[in-house]
Amino acid sequence: MVQITPVSVTDEQTTDVPYEDRDEDYSDVTDSESEYSDVEDDNDIANETFADRIIALKDIISPQYRPMFSGAYGKAQGVLEWSLKAAWIATTSVMFLAAPFALVANSNMESSAAQMGMRQMQEANEIIAPGANK
Repeated sequence: MVQITPVSVTDEQTTDVPYEDRDEDYSDVTDSESEYSDVEDDNDIANETFADRIIALKDIISPQYRPMFSGAYGKAQGVLEWSLKAAWIATTSVMFLAAPFALVANSNMESSAAQMGMRQMQEANEIIAPGANK
C-alpha cells in the first residue's frame, strides 16, 4: 500500500524572483571551462572513416523500429537477388534460343541474295545474247 507524506515548502524554494535576478553564485562555471569546450577534439572529422559514419547511422533509427527496417531491407535484398537471377535466366535463354534462329535467318537471306544475283546474271546474258543459253 502507498503512504502519502505531506511535503513542506521552504522559503528558499518559493522565491518569486526571476531566474536571472537570483543572487546565486555561478562563478565556478565559465564559458571557457565548460564540459562541451572539447567537442571539436572528440568529433575530429578528419580521422572519421566512412565505415564509422555508416555505423553511426543506426542511431538515427530508434531501437523499436530497427527490426522493421531490418526486415524490410532483407525483403528488398531478396527481391533484388531474385530479379537478378530471373534476368540472368531470361538473358541466357534468349541467347541460346535466338542465336540459332538468327544464324538460320542470316543464311537464308544470303542464299536468297545469291539466287537473286544468279537470276540477274541470267537476265543480263539473255539481253546481251538472246537464245545463247538454249
